Amino acid sequence: MINVMSPRIRRQVMQLLSNRWALSCFAVMAFQQMVEASATYWLVQLTIQITTHGNFFPYLLIYLGSLLFPYIPSCLAQILKTSWKQDAQRSFINSFVNINRNNITEWGNKGSKEEKLSILTSEGPNTIHLFIDYAWDLYTYVLSVIFNILALSLVVEPLFAVSYGFSVSCVIIIMQLQRRRQRQHTQKALIARLDLVQSLLAAWDNVLLGNEYNFRLWNERTSQRLKRCLQRNVDLERFDQILAICVSLITSIPSLFVAGYSMLKCSDDMVKLTSFVVILPMLFMILSYTYQTLSLIFRWGMHRSKLMTIYRALEPVSENIIRYEKKIKWPKIMATYSTQAPHDHISLTMPRPILSHEDLISHTSCSGRLTLRGENGSGKSTALMMVKGALANRAFFLPTHSQLSFTSETNKYSTGESLHRRLLEIIDRVDVDVLLLDEWDANLDQENQEKLSLLIDQLAKKRCVIEVRHR
Repeated sequence: MINVMSPRIRRQVMQLLSNRWALSCFAVMAFQQMVEASATYWLVQLTIQITTHGNFFPYLLIYLGSLLFPYIPSCLAQILKTSWKQDAQRSFINSFVNINRNNITEWGNKGSKEEKLSILTSEGPNTIHLFIDYAWDLYTYVLSVIFNILALSLVVEPLFAVSYGFSVSCVIIIMQLQRRRQRQHTQKALIARLDLVQSLLAAWDNVLLGNEYNFRLWNERTSQRLKRCLQRNVDLERFDQILAICVSLITSIPSLFVAGYSMLKCSDDMVKLTSFVVILPMLFMILSYTYQTLSLIFRWGMHRSKLMTIYRALEPVSENIIRYEKKIKWPKIMATYSTQAPHDHISLTMPRPILSHEDLISHTSCSGRLTLRGENGSGKSTALMMVKGALANRAFFLPTHSQLSFTSETNKYSTGESLHRRLLEIIDRVDVDVLLLDEWDANLDQENQEKLSLLIDQLAKKRCVIEVRHR
């Protein structure tokens, strides 16, 4: 199933990066980074005018403007990023609705419900927002490095681009070779944190109940896991920092050689020499971005995998209808059929077993009230869900407990009054042929049962009502 769904999931991931908000955000960020990078050019021109005693004031204004103006597109990009996140969350919700709508066979799967609702309400939006933040950071760093290196190469020394390209190639090779060790350190640190969390989750009982034996075991275990968590996270941080130092040296040394060589070459030209000295801090700033930029690039696979995982988790769990029907013990389900005769007399049939879901569906062709009874676990509710799945929009299914949306605020009423208001709303606003009621009489006193039963009789005059009775 995963292989079949993968193209659709990949399209959803690509749409996340190519919708109008993402493209607008990328365009504004590109403009911002171009303006920032242009500051290098104006700084060099300002230096030339100052050293040659020219009119430097216009270049000073332009240079200051290139430093201040990027704040405007930066703020606009932040607004666009917020719209991007909200639109991505809306698309994620729509994906859940489109994929799972009318998937009645999975409705009763408690494990699937908890997993999907957790992803829909918490893990999914968090993962999407983190992915957008990651894409934002990656795009910003890559553009900043590329534009600034190009600016230095065009304005000051073309060899900067060559030396930086050589340095980056060497760094990529080293990071690729160390990737496995980094993954191992990361995994060990993650496992240590999870183990510590498991101990802390047991703190309430072991600390508050006061059993000395249990507390001593918990305290020893927690202390060991705290020590292990500290050690492994320090090992991970040490590895990352050593790698960062190596990357900084590898990227800095070739560029410094180019800067030194160029300064020696033009030692007699004070204008160019001054320009080199002025741009050295900017060169080191760009070099400091290299490790972070490459680290972000190497994390692309991890972030994409997380995103594809949450989209894959929304896919419906297909269940064969024959296999689903085997859960129902048809001979143990008895049905009583009642119709409204003239002069408001109710005609009842003798209880008889239901043979199959086709047999149950055959009763939906005319109005009346079909009552299903049977022992617990016989599959009465499952039988109703099969009818709903077969009839789709021709049927309305009202479970015992649900969070179905109604216009009336039923939460502030008693169970009987809430159900009464929902049934009245169904009569008034829902146009279906079949109404499916699952154990509506559960937790109701005799008076409310009789009151609602009369209302259901009224419903059964114009449509088919199939009900599962608790008693």
